[in-house]
Amino acid sequence: MDDVPRAGGVGSAAQKKSLHASEQDRPDVQALRQAFRRRVARIDPKRLVFVDESGANTAMTRSRARAPRGERAVGALPHGHWKTMTLIGALRLKGPVTGVTVNGPTDTEVFRVFVTDALAPALHRGDVVVWDNLSAHKAAGVTRTLAARGARLLPLPPYSPDLSPIEPEWSKVKQVLRSAEARTPQALGEATARAFAAITAKDVSCAPKMSRPETIESRPGKGPDEEAFQ
Repeated sequence: MDDVPRAGGVGSAAQKKSLHASEQDRPDVQALRQAFRRRVARIDPKRLVFVDESGANTAMTRSRARAPRGERAVGALPHGHWKTMTLIGALRLKGPVTGVTVNGPTDTEVFRVFVTDALAPALHRGDVVVWDNLSAHKAAGVTRTLAARGARLLPLPPYSPDLSPIEPEWSKVKQVLRSAEARTPQALGEATARAFAAITAKDVSCAPKMSRPETIESRPGKGPDEEAFQ
């Protein structure tokens, strides 16, 4: 039972832990999280736009497969030669807004281009954009770009990815990418576009309770090495 003491006792069983950042238990972080919840509770949920990054590579594959009883399921994937890409996406409660794939990590220039060329054209006056405190998100001019569209920024509290519904949606995107088994950057970008477009309002509503803003009170261009997907 994975060395869990007394896991075999009546009324208990060994199970995977649901983990969160221990820093969330600090009084200062708790205060910031509560303040964020109060602010979001006063915003029309349709106005919220969540932004986040994730990663993918050309060696992704499904970890499970069917095989005749008694036989091993066998697969193949690249070992030592693969390409890694960064995914940057924006999500409303009704589904995806926009996104890009980037051949490399996210830095301030990549994020600035994403905001200017992909995110800003999809925004409407009165929108509230939510992203975390990644250093790349502090790119010069991004808040002015949002303001020019009539939108404003509401940063996530530190150590609080659970307060954004886009975080759980990356798992659905990666499930599609594992099934696609894309082995070139172009194929991976195309598969990412399909995966991101497959996210629906139902998927967002199924995100963990504390990630849903509606329950939070009770709780066109391309830059270098950047491929837009919409």
